[in-house]
Amino acid sequence: MNRRCLYVVSIALMLLTPCCRKAQDNAREDTTTDIAELDTAVPLNDTTIVPSDTVAVADFTEPEYADGVIPSIRAASPEYADKLAQEGQDGFIIVDKARMKVILYDAYGIPLKTYGMACSKKYGDKHKKADNRTPEGYFHVKGIYDSTDWLFTDDNGKTSKVKGQFGPRFIRLDIPVTTQIGIHGTRAPWSIGHRVSHGCIRITNENIMELVNLVHTGMPVIVIPGKRDRAVNREEGHETVYFATAPGFELGASELKAEVKRKPDKIESAADSLKSVNQNTGEITNPDTLPQSPASNVNTADSVPNQYF
Repeated sequence: MNRRCLYVVSIALMLLTPCCRKAQDNAREDTTTDIAELDTAVPLNDTTIVPSDTVAVADFTEPEYADGVIPSIRAASPEYADKLAQEGQDGFIIVDKARMKVILYDAYGIPLKTYGMACSKKYGDKHKKADNRTPEGYFHVKGIYDSTDWLFTDDNGKTSKVKGQFGPRFIRLDIPVTTQIGIHGTRAPWSIGHRVSHGCIRITNENIMELVNLVHTGMPVIVIPGKRDRAVNREEGHETVYFATAPGFELGASELKAEVKRKPDKIESAADSLKSVNQNTGEITNPDTLPQSPASNVNTADSVPNQYF
């Protein structure tokens, strides 16, 4: 009887092992230090960046820009605002690591599409290739690629035989320290909302197929940090631009105090940022009266079943 039970268990394990390996392959996509296909892939779109001096520069002081995210961007970074005024006439993207959202905006800063996303396991801005972080800053769409048959190579140089790890499309970003970062689809839709990748930004396959039809080469992409990213950046003595894309995600009082202490010349702007614009109603709200988003709301890889990652 015991031998018979052992035999049955052995057969069951043999049958389950390939399934487990497949689930792991599906979920650990873009855990890569190098996407070989990007070195030779040809973009699907042949759109060129329109030189900024050939288009009218937007005037963000005009009232039509008051109801969207533009005022928040201007307050946080005049440099970003100046760039958007020249380059954002067809809209722009914000990758919000605080809300775990990829947001497509029109030229007036009004959100058109919002997608749930997954990004890097490690917190903080990206400083070098293979540091497993999602970069923060002001970037552009470099190209759009068909990634249907792409494979991933892990940190040990092992290449998976499973195709489609990056979903059907890959939107490459012009990151200074690497050519390997982009917004792409996924074979692991359950990973959306989690910090699980080694740097890339995942959205569902359905969403990436929609997004690629709404973006073009040269479109601005702003990546802003989450709360824990900002904490890591401060510990490393590194600053990246942050602004809230929705009420409830403003800098907390402790972060503002730290900012003022670190940069006394920004006391006035930090005090101004204690107020937030409700983008739906235009009402001014004191963030102290808003519920702060706890770090626990952003799921890390540890909060997902280990067999998936």
